[in-house]
Amino acid sequence: MMDKETITNDELSQRFEAAFNRIHNKLKAISQQSEKAAFMELLHTSARSHASIRAHLDELKQFAKLRNAIVHQKTEASYYIAQPHTEIVERIEQIDRILSEPAEAATIASSPVYTVEPDTLLVQVLEMIRDHKLAEYPVYEKGTCKGLLTGREILKWMADQHTDGKISLTDVQVRDILPPTSDYIISFVESKANIFDIESIFEEHQSQNKKLEAVLITPNGGADELPIGIITSWDLTKNNDILLEQ
Repeated sequence: MMDKETITNDELSQRFEAAFNRIHNKLKAISQQSEKAAFMELLHTSARSHASIRAHLDELKQFAKLRNAIVHQKTEASYYIAQPHTEIVERIEQIDRILSEPAEAATIASSPVYTVEPDTLLVQVLEMIRDHKLAEYPVYEKGTCKGLLTGREILKWMADQHTDGKISLTDVQVRDILPPTSDYIISFVESKANIFDIESIFEEHQSQNKKLEAVLITPNGGADELPIGIITSWDLTKNNDILLEQ
């Protein structure tokens, strides 16, 4: 009975080590740091850019301490000075799956995406906002995305146009509202992109002090394709909330 129990405990330690090593390798790939970088360094670097890792930061720190006790204080080939409980092993394996098989970007995207054209009337856009409860509308001209019309842009235009509390919407088109050069930056990814890809894109723009308004998902990541999903920073926030519940 004792031998069987010992073998079971050793198997748990081996499973824990294997899952920990897979996570370590994933952090190396995500952070693009040196192969010699320590786990904790990789963990903090990756957490700054990825909510998927940030959501499990505290647990992974504790797992690193346990891993050190298991590996570095091992006195014999088949004897571990520390043994993880079954629940701990199952938990680190669950986090390993989350990080190793990140969800597709489409899972946090808003869809369908409603597009407008430069000659779309503002009254039509307002009806779309009312009906679809969405505030971002990619602007397409001759099959290519030329920008993004947002609710903030409309409000700004209305604030500039009102006279004595009145605003004339007669014949106003999208082209009349969008400035020659929009401050709203958008990016494109292909349909097979995952959440890590999206987080990296937002982090890259933030590091350059550029606000990325949205990422459009298209079949092949081209601006000349109609979008099948749209992701904003708000969608990333919602995804972080979901991860914290896992």
